[in-house]
Amino acid sequence: MKALFKETMGSGISLKTVPTPTVEPGSVICQSLVTAMPSQIARRLRPSDGPFLFTHPTPNIPGGYSVGRVVAPGPDATQLKAGQLVICDPFIRGRDDSDVQILWSAFDGPSPASKKLAADSWRHGSLAEYVRAPLENTWAINEARLCGSLSSGGLGYTIPELVSIPVFCVAYGGLRAIDLKAGETIVVSPATGYFSMSTVAIANAMGANVVAVGRDAEKLAKVGEIFPLIKTVVMAGDVAKDTGAILSAAGGHVDVFADVSPPAAVGSNHLESCVAAVKQYGRVVLMGGRADSSLPINYATMVFKNLTIRGSYMYQREDVKGLIKLVESGRLPIGKTGGFPIVGEFPLEKYEEALDMAEKTPFMEGLVTLGSESRI
Repeated sequence: MKALFKETMGSGISLKTVPTPTVEPGSVICQSLVTAMPSQIARRLRPSDGPFLFTHPTPNIPGGYSVGRVVAPGPDATQLKAGQLVICDPFIRGRDDSDVQILWSAFDGPSPASKKLAADSWRHGSLAEYVRAPLENTWAINEARLCGSLSSGGLGYTIPELVSIPVFCVAYGGLRAIDLKAGETIVVSPATGYFSMSTVAIANAMGANVVAVGRDAEKLAKVGEIFPLIKTVVMAGDVAKDTGAILSAAGGHVDVFADVSPPAAVGSNHLESCVAAVKQYGRVVLMGGRADSSLPINYATMVFKNLTIRGSYMYQREDVKGLIKLVESGRLPIGKTGGFPIVGEFPLEKYEEALDMAEKTPFMEGLVTLGSESRI
C-alpha cells in the first residue's frame, strides 16, 4: 500500500510503498479515508533539528485523528463489522495498566513502559491507504444519520467533516472532567486556538453560557460570529480591569474556568484574571500546554473561595461515546455548519500541498485533510 513515511525524528515525510497491515487480536484493519491535518501537526511533519517536546518511535507512519471504513475486524471484535464507517481516536492506554498512555504515532509518553507500547505495537498511524488500529480506539458512527440528506432525517455531513469528532474529544473530556452543566457560566481562555475553539463549541452545545476571552480582538470577533450566543472579552493585560470585564460579560457569575493555554502563553496573566472571576465553590480545569513550572494563581483566593482546580489530559473512553452521541443528536454542529469547514482535501500523493495549506490555515478558519483517495 501507499503510506507517508517518516524515517527519523528530525526528518520530513515521503510517500512510500510499504506492506499492508494484517489484522491481529485487539485490532481492526480500516481503509483510512481522512486524517485531520491541523497546523500544529503539519509543522511536525517537516524536517526539523528539534528540540522535540513530543517524541515517538521511528521509522513510522504518522497520523492519528482519522475517519475510516472497517475492512477486517479482529477475531475478538464483538460489534465492528466490515463496511462500517468509524472514527479512530489517538489516545491509547495500556490494556493491563491504563496509567500507561501514548498518543498514536505522535507521542510515546514519559515512561519506559509507554515507550515500549508505542514502539512495539502502535508506531504506525493513519496516513496510509490502510491502517491497523486498536480495537478499543475504533468507534462505529451512524453513517445514515451523520451523512444522510436533511430530507431523510440526516445531518448532511461529508465524510471529511466527520474528522472533527476525534479532534473534539480533548475538549469534551476536559469539560466532562470538571462536570460542566447546562445553564452554568464558563469562561474559556485563550479562545481562538486549536483546542480552545472546540471547547467553546462544545460548551455552547452542552447548554452552558460561554464567555470567550483572548487578546486578539479580530479573532474574538470571528468567534462571536460563529457562535452568536456567546460573549467575548478582549483582555487589556491589567488583572483587575480584565476580571471586571469578565464578570460584566458573565453577568457577575462564573461557575467554571477552562484554561486552554498554548506553550506560548508563558508569562500571560489571563490565568489570574479568569480565576479571580470564578465564584465561591467554583471549578477550574487546566487543559492546555503552558510550560510554566509554577502557576500565577493566588493561594488565598483558592482557599477562601473553596475552588476546585484540576488538570485534564486527554479524555476517558466514555467521553468518546458521549461526544459521538452529542454530534449524532445534532446539538453539536461540526464541519461547515458548526464553523469548522474543510478548506482543503488532498490525496496522499499531494502531501506537500496539504502541509503548505495546513501551516497557513488557523483552526478557526477550517481544517485541511489528507486521505487515501481525493475528494476535491
